[in-house]
Amino acid sequence: MRYSAIFAAALISAAVALPATAAETAQQTAMKTCAAHWKTMSDADKGKTKYQDYMGTCMKDGGKSASSMSSMSSASMSSSMKMAAPGGSAKCKDGTTVTYKKRQGTCSGHGGVATWM
Repeated sequence: MRYSAIFAAALISAAVALPATAAETAQQTAMKTCAAHWKTMSDADKGKTKYQDYMGTCMKDGGKSASSMSSMSSASMSSSMKMAAPGGSAKCKDGTTVTYKKRQGTCSGHGGVATWM
């Protein structure tokens, strides 16, 4: 009887501890990698893009290019990562060209932004 109580207690504590020791998913690892890389970037490099745009681009490739992004010059940086001036135009992924006052939501009904112009 005493052994079954000890066994039950051990089983419960193992079940509680299991989620804490579960392996991270690839997405969690990529997010941590991208966020850690952003923190190590220089202010000049951070000024070339927004955090949200950087994370979106970095997460798309699973964080694999986070280390190579620091060596990118502004000329070679993806056009989706460059900061656009307030207001302007953009080419949407479906081929539509639109004008915008703020970048947020631009081309949302057209599959997203292909390039900022």
